[in-house]
Amino acid sequence: MREDKTAQEFLEIKKLNAQIEELNQKLKSIHQEKADLEILLETATIHSDVMLEEIHQEKADLEILLETTTEHSDVIESELQSQAEEARRQTEEQFRLIAEATPVTILIARFADSQILYANETAGLTLGLSSQALLGRQALDLYCNPADRHKVLSALEKHQHFQGELRLKRSDGTTFWALSSFRRFLFKGQTTILTALYDISDRKQAEDALRLAEENYRSIFENALEGIFQTTPDGHYISVNPAMARILGYESPQEVMATVINVVDEYVEQADREEFYRLMSSQGTVKGFEHQMYRRDRSIIWISESARSVRDANGTLLYYEGIVEDITQRKQEEEALRRQVQQLQIEIDQSKRARQVAEITQTDYFKQLLEEADSLRYSEDS
Repeated sequence: MREDKTAQEFLEIKKLNAQIEELNQKLKSIHQEKADLEILLETATIHSDVMLEEIHQEKADLEILLETTTEHSDVIESELQSQAEEARRQTEEQFRLIAEATPVTILIARFADSQILYANETAGLTLGLSSQALLGRQALDLYCNPADRHKVLSALEKHQHFQGELRLKRSDGTTFWALSSFRRFLFKGQTTILTALYDISDRKQAEDALRLAEENYRSIFENALEGIFQTTPDGHYISVNPAMARILGYESPQEVMATVINVVDEYVEQADREEFYRLMSSQGTVKGFEHQMYRRDRSIIWISESARSVRDANGTLLYYEGIVEDITQRKQEEEALRRQVQQLQIEIDQSKRARQVAEITQTDYFKQLLEEADSLRYSEDS
């Protein structure tokens, strides 16, 4: 409805402009006729008094018509001016209502000296001053880095607008990050800069926290003594850390990625491979799973592996990730200890049997048996 009314007002103004133009043309014609009549009056003095009277009368009529036309034109011009002022007032009111309703900081500053001419309520909340207190201040004071101000002005000179993230400061000196948009703007007849700011400090803090977490993860990943890996469900390495590369006998993670076609082929025992994937399928995780793997030179090592399945929100398996520890030395030491235990057991058994034999030979029964045996040999010899 408002648009229809505006269109109707525009048509009325256009119509009035046409009428004024027509009246101006008539006015010019009247002025020309008046001049012609004056010339005619001067050259027609030889004519009769009657003709002179008629000419004077016509002149008077034309003067009255000219005066009436001029007054009517002034009325029309006044009405047009009133309508233009009303349209401007309504436009300014609409802008004010929109600016006050938006959750974005809105500032208007004079282009020449950066003096703030308008600030909405959100600007007051963001910058720590009331919107009225911001008026007359310098927008330049908002910048933490004056070079940013020059960058904005340069962009406005070349492209009439600027958008980007800027670090700004509040009235108390505290800083914040803002997503900023600047445009040239004609405000109350002055060339100004229309500025829109949206506080993104929380997002920047989250980004910094995420970046720090990623740096920490990367540091742990790169410097861990244990091997860390990620593989696709079908056995292709996605990532390995330097420790994993060393465990497998490679110079770098990149060499592992380029050389190992499928981690499944690196298992020494097929039964171990099947058991690992069975546990991952049924439980989604394994802990301390010990098995043998081939190194690059096809030598065999023992590893202890802990891994888990990583799935998306829909439960689709994305990849496996885990930690590997080389336990070859421990296994060798356990095997050596086992052999020592076995050897010690043999020695213990032999010593026990010797002691038992000694105990038996010292019994009266055994001595009696020996005497009977000697007696039997003596009889046979006789």
